[in-house]
Amino acid sequence: MTEPFAQRLADATIDRRRLKRRLVWWRAIAVIAVVVLVTGAAWLSLGGGSFRAPGSYIARVPIAGVIEDNPALIVHLRRLGEDPRVAGVLISLNSPGGTFSGSEALYQSLRALSEAKPTAAVIGGMAASGGYMAAVATDYIVARAGSVTGSIGVIFQMPQVHRLLDNLGIDVATVRSGPLKAQPSPLEETSREARTATEALIDDLFQQFLGMVTTRRAFSADALAEIQLGGVFTGRRGLELGLVDVIGGEAVAQAWLESERGVAKDLPLFLRRETSDDTWLSDAIDQFENSTRFGGGSVLDGPWAIWHQ
Repeated sequence: MTEPFAQRLADATIDRRRLKRRLVWWRAIAVIAVVVLVTGAAWLSLGGGSFRAPGSYIARVPIAGVIEDNPALIVHLRRLGEDPRVAGVLISLNSPGGTFSGSEALYQSLRALSEAKPTAAVIGGMAASGGYMAAVATDYIVARAGSVTGSIGVIFQMPQVHRLLDNLGIDVATVRSGPLKAQPSPLEETSREARTATEALIDDLFQQFLGMVTTRRAFSADALAEIQLGGVFTGRRGLELGLVDVIGGEAVAQAWLESERGVAKDLPLFLRRETSDDTWLSDAIDQFENSTRFGGGSVLDGPWAIWHQ
């Protein structure tokens, strides 16, 4: 009975060794495949492919979700403006807006980019409030008929819980240096002075927003009166009001770059995310995403330029 057990043990040991060799073999194949893929993509990004030659592609920059201060995106836009390979830039927008400061920083960066490269905004599902602030910074705005845009305005909201605290028998002791310090507060009823000061703050920000929009686009008196109400519009209504230039998508924007800004015909669109850092590895990853067609919760830090769904 000892020999069969020993034999089984020997067979099991041999099987484990075979399995281990197979795993090592497949791991080696996977590593080689990744190296080949990255090396090939890097070769293309360094000039091995024609579309990576200087001035030979249109960069597509996606901006989606809530807009906040984003230093990486600001640096990314600056680098695109300095890149001689970039013939034009399409800003792909799908955003309800965000913080005023973040939207303002994005607007200024897109204006600087537009001074260096021809730019066009392509609105997908939505570019409202701060999202529209980004769109108006470009040279041309394209939207779908069913896109949501507009919402030219600023909002500041704060829950009022002082009555709930009263019902619970909870008192909040406050010591402040001045009557407007930390006002308005959810822990106490808003005074007339605090509300007046807050309204002045919001009006100042609104006038800044409106100034960006009216500086970049011309509106009739009736259209401006309607836009200032802060409502949202479909792309079709936005075209009538002058918020957008044309109904369409990326193909329409690219055709405009070619006909109106002298960008060479039929250049490829190349996805450039904010994570791109102009290194060969970053270019390789971007190239892989484009070739395989991959890719294509917020803290209140100030007043918002956002459309709430």
